[in-house]
Amino acid sequence: MFANEIGICLKKIHNLLERGRNRDLKRHGLTGTQMEILEYLHRRGKTGCILADIASFFDVKHTSVLHVIKLLEQKGLITRQAPAEGGRYRHICLTEDGERLMAESDQIRFAVNRDMLRGFTEEEQGQLGSLLKRLYQNLKQGEERSYGK
Repeated sequence: MFANEIGICLKKIHNLLERGRNRDLKRHGLTGTQMEILEYLHRRGKTGCILADIASFFDVKHTSVLHVIKLLEQKGLITRQAPAEGGRYRHICLTEDGERLMAESDQIRFAVNRDMLRGFTEEEQGQLGSLLKRLYQNLKQGEERSYGK
């Protein structure tokens, strides 16, 4: 497979996943980006996090995350708690409604992952994960070197 075919294949996979996800999220009035942040908070558990943690995890600027956080708070899916005495940052956690939504989402995500990895052995799944992480790291390093300069 040529390098440009790998990129096209990855794009097609992304498009399929995104279309299915958006279809499922539409009934909740959510976007894929909003759900990704909810999933991140869900994985963090009751400890929650601060805005900078989310921005760092998704490798985006905190200003990009702030708008999404405000929308999720308006929808009642997260809460931003005042900082502890002397603290500067608000603590972000899922609400009960957010937790219920994530329980439903876990079932959908499990089904999608099952379909996506059908026919792959555990060893192949591990190899695929390693290769995709390597692709990401290579691209990230190339980005840091500023392509085209």
